[in-house]
Amino acid sequence: MRQDNTVDLGVVQIHKKVIGDIAAASIKEVSGVTLATFGVIGSIAEAFGYKNYPAVSVTVDKDAQVSLEIRVIIHYGMNIPVVARQIQDVIQRAVEEAVDINLTEINVNVQAVERPNL
Repeated sequence: MRQDNTVDLGVVQIHKKVIGDIAAASIKEVSGVTLATFGVIGSIAEAFGYKNYPAVSVTVDKDAQVSLEIRVIIHYGMNIPVVARQIQDVIQRAVEEAVDINLTEINVNVQAVERPNL
């Protein structure tokens, strides 16, 4: 005879900022891509260790479906559609592994194309 030894300890809630942080960290795996930055205030906050990613927006709709928009800068010479697809794949995999949430949409918004510093 087998007994079920599970105990319900409560509810786990994950703030949407956590999903954004995971997405922001995961795009480092894609070469030639950086998060879009917004002004001096964001740079100062980051210098003091405060993680603020205004380039990542997470939305939860009324049906608890989670979608994400990420704004990036891609290096000149990269194939934008291919890189954007890589970004979507990397984010989807990272979020599924970390928090077991399936994102309904991952929108990649290319803000600029820049030449990398040589």
